[in-house]
Order: sequence, then C-alpha cells, then structure tokens
Amino acid sequence: MIDFMSTSRVLCISAVAVATTLLTGEAVAQGVTDVTASEAVAESNAETPTYHGAAEAALTRNCVSCHRDGAPSIGGITAPMGLTSYQEARRWSGSIARVLKAGYMPPWGAHAQHEGVFKGDRYISDADKQTLITWAEAGAPMGEQSESGPKVSVAEMVTSEPVEAPDGSMWWMGVPDMIVGFQEPVLVCEEVEDWQPRLPMQVKVGQINQPKWIRSMEISPGSEIVHHTVSSHLGVGVPGRGPFEFPEGWGILLPEDPSVSISMHYHKDPGPGTAVVDNTQGGFMFYEDGDIIDHVVETNLQPFREFTIPAGDPNYEVQNVTEFDEDIYLLSMGPHAHYRGKAVKIELERPDRDFRETLLWVPDYDFNWQFQYELEEPYFIPAGSRMHITWWYDNSAANPYNPDPTAEVTYGPATTDEMMNARIYFARAEPLGLRVGGAVPAEILDRARAASERERVNQVEWEQATRGCGQQGFASR
Repeated sequence: MIDFMSTSRVLCISAVAVATTLLTGEAVAQGVTDVTASEAVAESNAETPTYHGAAEAALTRNCVSCHRDGAPSIGGITAPMGLTSYQEARRWSGSIARVLKAGYMPPWGAHAQHEGVFKGDRYISDADKQTLITWAEAGAPMGEQSESGPKVSVAEMVTSEPVEAPDGSMWWMGVPDMIVGFQEPVLVCEEVEDWQPRLPMQVKVGQINQPKWIRSMEISPGSEIVHHTVSSHLGVGVPGRGPFEFPEGWGILLPEDPSVSISMHYHKDPGPGTAVVDNTQGGFMFYEDGDIIDHVVETNLQPFREFTIPAGDPNYEVQNVTEFDEDIYLLSMGPHAHYRGKAVKIELERPDRDFRETLLWVPDYDFNWQFQYELEEPYFIPAGSRMHITWWYDNSAANPYNPDPTAEVTYGPATTDEMMNARIYFARAEPLGLRVGGAVPAEILDRARAASERERVNQVEWEQATRGCGQQGFASR
C-alpha cells in the first residue's frame, strides 16, 4: 500500500552547479537537474542550448511520447504535431516556449508534490523547462550532432503500439474480447460548439448471457472533435492515455445484458459545413474461466449538487464529505467540474490520526484536461475514514473561460452549468478468492445489476437534458 505522507514528494530543483572557466576567464554556473554534468558543461561553453545539445534530450524526455506519429490519442486532440526531428521542433519552437511559460504543457494538473504517486504522471524539471525556453528564444539553433546521438531515444519512450481489430478499429490493449458502440452514428450539427450528451454503448441482447469480469477497458474515439469522454465501465478518455488496466485479480463485474453508457464531450468550431458524424467505440478485455478475482472494483461519482455560485465570485468554495464504513483500497480519483472550476483538493481524515492527508491537490484545474489519476499502488483506507473534497470556482469576469460572470450557477449537465464530482474507483479490502466461471455471490451480482440499471436511468435523463442536435443527435434522425 502507499503511505501518502512518505511517498508524495515535492519536486525540488537541486542546487547542483557546474562551473567551468572559459578562455575569457569567466566562470559560468548552471543547474543540472535531469541534465548530466557533461551536458551542462557543453551548454555553458555554447552559451545557449542547441537542438543537438540539451534541447533534443529535453524534448524526448518530456514531449515525444505524445508528439509523434502513432501516439496514444483520444479523437482529434492528440498531440497535433510531431517533435521528433530538428525541422519539426524548430517550426514549433515559439509555441513550445509559450506553452511552457504558461504551464499549459506538459498537461498534468496534479501538484508536483504527487510526483511518483500516479501512473503516467507528466512533470517537467525546471532545468528542462528553462533549456527549451532559452533554446526557442535564441532562435532554435541546431548545433552539431554528436556521434552518441540523443541522450534519450524515442524508442525508449515508446513501449507499445496499437493493434487492429477485424472491424478496422485500433486498440492499444490488444484486440478486445468485446467491442461496443452507438446504436447509430452520432451527428454533431453545424451549430454545435460544445455538446455533452450521455449516450448508450449498445450491448446486443444475449451478447453477455452470463456475468463477465472486466480486466481492462479502452475508448476508441470515432471523430476528430471528441474532446474527452467519461464512463463508469470504460473509464475516462483524455489525450495521450491508453487503456485502463486493473491489477491482477482486480476487476469490474459486468452483469448479463448490461447497460453501458458514455458521456461524450464534443467540441468544434460552429458554422456552415462543420457538422461531424462520430462513431466512438469502447473495448473490453475479460478475465478467463479459472482466473481468481480477489477484489471487486466499484466506482462512485461522489457528486454534490446543493450549491449556488454567486455571480461574479472569484473564489467560491464548496465542500463535500464521504465516510467509509468498511476497509477499502483506493485505485484512482477523477475530479470533474466545468468552465468555472478553479482548483480541487481531496483529503483523507483517518480515525487514528489528527490531521488530514492530501490525496490529490490540483491547484490550477483545467476543464480541457480531464484526468483520472490512477495510483501506482492500491491505497488502503480503513473503516471510519472520511474523504473531504473541496472545490473552488471562479465565476468572475477575470476567468477567460467564464460563459457569463453575471449569472448565478448551479449543478447541471450543460457546460454552462457547473459540477462538483470526484469519481473514484475502489474495492473492498477483504480478498474474496472468487473463481471466474463459477457462481457469483448474490450480493456482488445485485450491486453490479443495480449499477447497470443506474446507467440506464441516467442515460435517459442526461440525453433529455443535453439534446443539442436534431431530436436525439443520431445521424439517421
């Protein structure tokens, strides 16, 4: 298990300095966090970083896992350009400097104190950040290519490639055991800019005639305007991420004839000729008969709906508390708000401690990046613990994304409404030792069926509330 107090680390820039005396007699000192001493000396001698000096290595360490051909994607908001050559990097050098200064890249909301706690975290050291900014502002010089080549190769950053299913869809987790999709392709009309319908992912009657245990799941976007996706069964889809894979022996139970739905967020420029047809799919990999399930994974949205954000308020605070009545393991946390969401903190109050642990701190929440923060290791939470969720909202004119700072805002499904959610994936701590293919305890099966029914009811309610194209948004209608 993880002890957040010991493993949540603050990203510190070391004060290590490398000094070299130049022919002029001047001494140059330079920080070398995440840069070798030889690199620092070379850059000092060159006065400014070059591409074939420190800049290429910094780009490869921090950028090319997404900014390359064939990178993990979610619709059209995968990385829009490659950065694996000098020509590519030089072309985009001005943009690189701007997004680094603004903190927009690399995309990762969790505070640096969590470095090493979550899977796939994206932190850039101050040294790498300054190297790239200085290089870009110096005109992106190429420098001399050394015989040793880049300090970190693209191949070292890429550990897998997608595979093609019989229907032509591409999947990072391998060909799924089951693929689900919309009953009909979804039409996103010309007038739509942002649209968030909740839609069913059709499971044909009889396709699942007995309960199945999900070991991994993945979303395959069906158009370039998919902004992000959220689903209880399929997880959260954001740029650069692949499938959700549970630890061995952990899984979600999918009951017979289940209801699977997905909340889509479409975003595009409105206007004539901009209509798009989307056919997003979801894929599942199941455990095989004879496998052992020790932990049944469940999900809870943890919504809090009873709040009103005053017009013009720049820092409105809303709190919610959840108490756990039994021992659990926490797998992931996914905070969600809309355009006025400003920051979020998730804390844990244990019954045997007189302080709160910070499980997740997102000081600059960005609606454009919807992360499900997955823990490197399941985290034990004892019975009697309380999870405190605090959101801050900016409903002022100073918020550039605020649709209307003169409006009071309440909880609702439209993008112009607000939300206070923090989806968690968790499992009860007691190992069960269930054999796949055998009988499922009635309590577990009943909970899975109830969750499926909630999906069915919620899908109808949300679809009615978020209609934005024709009657229901389906292409044939």
